[in-house]
Amino acid sequence: MTRAQTISAAMVLRLVKLLEAHGVAANPLLAAAGLSRQVLETPANRVTYAASDRLLDAAAEALGASALGLELALTRSDESYGAAGLLLVTGATFRQGLSRSLAYQRLWGDGERFSLVPEAHGCSVRFRHPGQSPLARAITAECALVEVLEALRALVDPDALPLGVDFAHAPLGDVTALADHFGVVPRFEQADNRVLLASEVVDRPMHAFRDFLGAAFERQAARALSLLPAGDSVSERVRPLLVGESGMHRSVGDVAKALRLSPRTLQRRLLQEGTSFRQLFDEAQRLLALELEHAGVPAKEIAYRLGFEDPSALSRARRRWRRLRAVKPRGPRV
Repeated sequence: MTRAQTISAAMVLRLVKLLEAHGVAANPLLAAAGLSRQVLETPANRVTYAASDRLLDAAAEALGASALGLELALTRSDESYGAAGLLLVTGATFRQGLSRSLAYQRLWGDGERFSLVPEAHGCSVRFRHPGQSPLARAITAECALVEVLEALRALVDPDALPLGVDFAHAPLGDVTALADHFGVVPRFEQADNRVLLASEVVDRPMHAFRDFLGAAFERQAARALSLLPAGDSVSERVRPLLVGESGMHRSVGDVAKALRLSPRTLQRRLLQEGTSFRQLFDEAQRLLALELEHAGVPAKEIAYRLGFEDPSALSRARRRWRRLRAVKPRGPRV
């Protein structure tokens, strides 16, 4: 029997975040698709394309399909791509980084979904979703090509435009938002899903995001550390628990429960170590904000990921972080 093809649970979790950002209860849709939040929030898990497509079809019914792929691409989490995603930013050029990253794309999902094809004036990034739902294939294709352009803009040139954009499916509705984002009007019902990129852009040196790479690897190290036998420091055990795949939504009660402590005991032991839950949470927020900002994530999405109600609350927090760091030494890093 042939094994069913699967996709990383972290990739599907983004759709849950998008639904909830629109005020749609995700749990009933997850249950109907045969999925659960617990499964999706475990980074190592994978789910079948069939289940993922059922959830995507339900999301299209709830939110509309015409700009769903675009919104999903912008609801990104850098952790969704793991080490394969980090390879992208290590290339001397975007073409080189993308080639490295796509060599490990099975970490995101089974099948050679992406391919990098030389073209007369540069290259094209082509995409094919192996799922069976035509609607899910179309939405995923739009999401994938937007993500490629978003990466190019974040790493090379924020004003980069493609030479052209093709989709194999018919328009899913009003294409104005897609055209505005790409900067060119996409062509539909073409032979392939592809975005064409000029050599002048893809072969240009990429920005060196030291802070971005440092924060990303630091987060991976913190998670690996959390799997080791517990040490004497409670604060070291708290830090990896503060940030999840969907952002920061951990309360002191949640963290205390994970550590099998009462909230009062947790607070007391942190105080004995010269810190507090609030200080640790604040520093974790600051580091995550820095990482997402360097990745080009919009302020509204950063605010949501950090647990703020709106971007204005994020702006106030940034001012407070600057004041605190100006008057005292750097605090512990996550």
